Formats: sequence, structure tokens, C-alpha cells
Amino acid sequence: MEIGFIGLGRMGCSLARSLLRNGQPVTVFDIDDRAVSKIVEQGARRAKDVASLCEGADLVFTMLPGPRQVREVALGGQGIIQHLQPGALYIDMSTVDVETVDHVRAAFSKRGIAFGDAPVGRLALHADRGESLFMLGIEERHLAAVQPVLRKMGTTVHHCGGPGSGTRTKLINNMMVLCYCQINSEALVLAKSLGLDIAKTLEVLVNTTASNGQLKEKWPNKVLASDLSPGFDIALGYKDISLASQAGAAAQVALPVCDATRNIFRMALAAGRAGQDTSCLTDFWAGINAVEKIRL
Repeated sequence: MEIGFIGLGRMGCSLARSLLRNGQPVTVFDIDDRAVSKIVEQGARRAKDVASLCEGADLVFTMLPGPRQVREVALGGQGIIQHLQPGALYIDMSTVDVETVDHVRAAFSKRGIAFGDAPVGRLALHADRGESLFMLGIEERHLAAVQPVLRKMGTTVHHCGGPGSGTRTKLINNMMVLCYCQINSEALVLAKSLGLDIAKTLEVLVNTTASNGQLKEKWPNKVLASDLSPGFDIALGYKDISLASQAGAAAQVALPVCDATRNIFRMALAAGRAGQDTSCLTDFWAGINAVEKIRL
């Protein structure tokens, strides 16, 4: 298949690299030419714009920061929908809102272009190793074409249902992930204030029913190791938990913990934490409580 990939940020770069590592030629585009050059050095083909990337493509992926960028790249005057041929496939891997994914699906369906959404689960470090999980929403008749390509970027593909179901599942998944960030931070700050040995406390927590993937796999490698480089930027975390909160409001479903965590992320951003990993909430609450930074 002729594959195109648009969006070479922290996650997109790793996914495109996995395709190359598994023998899948890929044509790439991003507005950041430096990101493109890094992937081209590893064997990808460079597209000068969206139009040239779509020319002859059988399958195009996008991995973009949010709803506005997806609408612009997918549906804009020079967008994918203007250049991808009927019969081709378009898969958005971004985390967007329900309204956006449904709007994009409807527009592409009218043009005879199959649409699916495949948001990414697990952490950026998993993407680096080709171990991502995908929440795929697409018609069953396209699974045979799409799943083998996704498995060149990750290890697990969950078919969540028709187009749009991947995004809906991802909103719920990230709501839980981001709420864990706050719970983990509160727990570790309390442990430190009570004089506990953090390494010993962590050993207990990750081996009981209190454990979660963020605490077990991410925290020791990020904030507890003094690494706040954004595996998942807290600004993007705020965007994602806001999408979940908005989905709840639209469905008239009360989400009190989600909404409270959203406000906490906004507080952290107001305190200058943008550009840091979501695990920086531990440092944020340590500072507010006059507790020494917590490190292993």
C-alpha cells in the first residue's frame, strides 16, 4: 500500500518511524520541516504539501494536536478531502471531540472516501518501541486493509465499532488516565509528608489494587526521575480532559471527578507548567503543600 502520514509531533514521529522499521514505505508531511527531515533521514519520502502526499495514496494517517488542526488538514481548501481519491482510506489518529470526528466522517463519506479513527493508547515511550495500542473505529469491511498497517506501529488493535467509536473510547480512556495523574500526585505528596520511603511506598502501590499504568510505568521514568520533558504535555492533557468534560455536558452526564481534574490542570497551566509532562502535577502539589520535590 502507498501510505501517507501527516503530523510528526512527539507521537506521530514515533509511529512513522515504526512503519519504516517494519519495512513499510511511507510519505510524510508536517509544517515543521525539521521534524520531516529527521524522518526522511531514516528512509521516509518527503511530501512538499498535503496535495502531493495524497497523490496516489491508498491510506493516509493524520496525528495532529486537536480538533482545529484536524478540521483544517482534513477539510480545508487544500485539505486531504480535496486530493485523496475515492476508494482510498483516511484514518485520523488524533484525539478530538465527538462533533469533529462525526463531521469529518460525514464529509468523507459523501466523497466516497472511507474514514476511520484510530486514537493511540499507551505512552510515548511505548510508541518509541512500536508497542502502541489503537482504538479503531471503522466499518468491518476495511479491517483487513487497516489492521496490518496499524500492527506495524503497535502491538494491539481494538476494533471499537464503526467510525467515531475509536474517538469516543479514547475520550473515556484519557479521562481516566488524566484523573490518575492527580490521584498519583496526591498520594505521593502525602506519602512524602508522612515521612515514608518513596521507593518502598511505590513498590507497595504498584503491587496492589491501587496500581495504575501511569504510576507503574510512567511516574518512575518521568517526574520521579526528574524528567519533565513532555511524553504527554500537560497542555494537551488539559485539552483531552476538556473534551471528555464537554462530551459529558453534551450528553447531560455528570462527571464530577473529571470536571474537578480539568480545573486542576488549568491551575497547573496558569502556574506555568505548559510544556511539561502531565506527571509534573506531583511537583505542582508538592510546591503548594511546601513538601520537598519527590524523587526516587
